[in-house]
Amino acid sequence: MFEAPKVNLQEVVRRISDDLRKAEMYLTGLKKLNTTLMVSGLTTSSLVTLFTGATAMRGPLIGGDDVGGWQLACVIAALLGFLTTLCMGLNQQLQVSERLAKATECVGRLKALDIAIVAGSRSDSDIVAEFENIVRAYPEPLR
Repeated sequence: MFEAPKVNLQEVVRRISDDLRKAEMYLTGLKKLNTTLMVSGLTTSSLVTLFTGATAMRGPLIGGDDVGGWQLACVIAALLGFLTTLCMGLNQQLQVSERLAKATECVGRLKALDIAIVAGSRSDSDIVAEFENIVRAYPEPLR
C-alpha cells in the first residue's frame, strides 16, 4: 500500500510567511520605481513644455537674444525631452506596470493563504497545493 508523505505544515507556514515578506518587499520596490519614473517623466515633460513655450513667447530665457541664446535654449529643451523619453522608455521597457500587477496579485494570494491557515478553513493538502501554485505562478516576486 502506498502511503502519502506527511506534510510538515509548520515548515510550509514558515515558507509562506517568508515568501509573503519577500513579495511585499519586492512590491514596495516596484512601487517606488514606478513612482520615480512616472513623476520624473511627467516633471521633465512639463518643464520642457513650459520652457519651450516661454522661449517661443519671449525669446531665449538665458544666454541672450543672439544665436548662442537660441542654441542654449534648444539644447536645454532637447535635454529635458531626452530625460522625458528616458524615464518613460525605462518604465515601458522594464515592464514596471505589468510586474507591479503580478506582484500585487502574488501578495494578495499569499495573504489569503495566510488567513486561511489562521482561520483553519482549508485542509493541509489544499494549503500545500495552493502554495505550490503560487510559487509556480510568481517566480519573480519570490526570488
